[in-house]
Amino acid sequence: MKASIGHIRQLANDGDGSLGFDLGSNTIDCRYIPRDERAKQTIAGLIAAAKQADRVFIASDPDREGEVIGWHIAQVLKLKQPHRVVDQEITESAVKKAIANPRSFDMALVEAGRCRDCLDKLVGYKGSPPN
Repeated sequence: MKASIGHIRQLANDGDGSLGFDLGSNTIDCRYIPRDERAKQTIAGLIAAAKQADRVFIASDPDREGEVIGWHIAQVLKLKQPHRVVDQEITESAVKKAIANPRSFDMALVEAGRCRDCLDKLVGYKGSPPN
């Protein structure tokens, strides 16, 4: 079992206005990088552990933040069909039930989280640009 201890990636600081994303006519192209050195080490550890595993279950909080954190983990691990598990409590019975009933990511929550990242950066950088 490995933990990401929260967010592992963030929008890059490149491109127009150092926003890390490009606006298309109907799309937003986001470029993500590890958040920091700890995140780079965490990602390397997750990749190594996933290579040794038969299956990878991604368990994070059942809200927008948890969904997008899990999605980022699935992306860096290059999982084709990730097993997303959700529970409301960390008890033996709840965890067993969640593992027995994995689901796919709620892409509405993932996209909401990604959108929030872009909006935070857009408003933050336009309001007070980085040095």
